[in-house]
Formats: sequence, C-alpha cells, structure tokens
Amino acid sequence: MQSLASILALEFIIALIVAIVFGVKWFKLREDKDSKKFKQNKKRTIITLVILIVCLFGSGMAQNTADEQEAEAQKQVQYAKGKKNYKDDKDDFINQYKYIAAATEQLSNQEGKEWEEAIDNSDEDFDVDATIDNIEEKHSDDIDSLDTIIGNMHDADQKIQKNTAAPKGEKEKIHSAYLRLKHFTNHATDISGSYNDFTDEHNEMDQEVADKAEELQDL
Repeated sequence: MQSLASILALEFIIALIVAIVFGVKWFKLREDKDSKKFKQNKKRTIITLVILIVCLFGSGMAQNTADEQEAEAQKQVQYAKGKKNYKDDKDDFINQYKYIAAATEQLSNQEGKEWEEAIDNSDEDFDVDATIDNIEEKHSDDIDSLDTIIGNMHDADQKIQKNTAAPKGEKEKIHSAYLRLKHFTNHATDISGSYNDFTDEHNEMDQEVADKAEELQDL
C-alpha cells in the first residue's frame, strides 16, 4: 500500500504539471473559443484535472491504509515482544518467589524457636515485648534483607501486571501469590501478638505460600 500511495502521489504531480500546461494553452486561446486548439486544450485540461483529483484522493486513501497496516504490524511486534518479556519475567518471579519463601520460612521458624526458649527459660515475669525486641535485633540483618527483596518482588509483580501481552488469569495468580508471600514476610519481619498466635500464623501462611508456589509452577 505504501508503494501504491507513492505511485499515485507521483502521478498527481505529473497530472498537476500537465494540467498547468494545458490550462495555460487554454487560457491563451480564450479569445478564439471556436478554434480547434482551444477546444482540445479545454478538454485535455478538464480530463487532466479529473485525473488529478482521482490521484489526490487515491493517494490519500492508499496512505491511510498503509499507515493502518504499519500501525497493526508495529502492534503485533510489540505484542510478540511483550509475550517474550512476560515469559522471562514470569520465570524470574517464580525463582525469586521460591527463594524468598524458603528464607522467610527459615527465619520464622528460628524466631519461633527462640521465642519458645525464652518462655521456657523465663520466670513468672516473662516480658513479651522485650523478647520480641531481642529476637528482631538478633535477626536484624535477615529482616532488612527480606524487606528489601520483597520490595523488589513488588516491582516484579507490577511489571507483569502492566504487561498487556500477559494472560489475565496468570497475572491474577501471580499477584495473589505475591500478596501471600508479602504477608508471610511481614509476619517474620514485624513480629507481634502472642507466641501461640505467631506459631499458628506461621503454619497457616507457610502452607498458603507453598500452595501458591505449586500454582505458579503450573503456569
């Protein structure tokens, strides 16, 4: 279509030149309207003007069609690029998900054990807040690390959510998995409540994240 538009545009220029030539000849013979040359130039000028109009509109239509085809081709290229990016981003997300889930489980387990030991070794004046502060201080490096990488997971999730080539159902599963993992890491990095609540939440969230990991593996 681009070639057709170019040809019609060229024909338009040629027709314009020819129309000007015949028009000038026609104008010069305007005082001799009955002459054969006057009538010929008039006829040729009108025919050329008709061709000129046809080329003008034809070129415009062909150019519009060419632009639409180019836009569609570009759209397909971007879609194919988006699909490839989604596959790579999804694989990275799943691998990172497994790593963070395992690290969170390990940290939460250790915190639970230390909390239990603190209870067993305490007298009647057991201080919950002090115990939590001690545990969080002891694992401050791990907590800071988890806070950072869960922030990176948020960015990875958002990148996938904004990819229009990614299937809607898969994006929903990825986002749901991210939220479960975030809740689990929050549980381990921001300890609160009682020991029993902490251990119950650990067991529940650990299983939820494991289920989500299996779900992601099937995508």
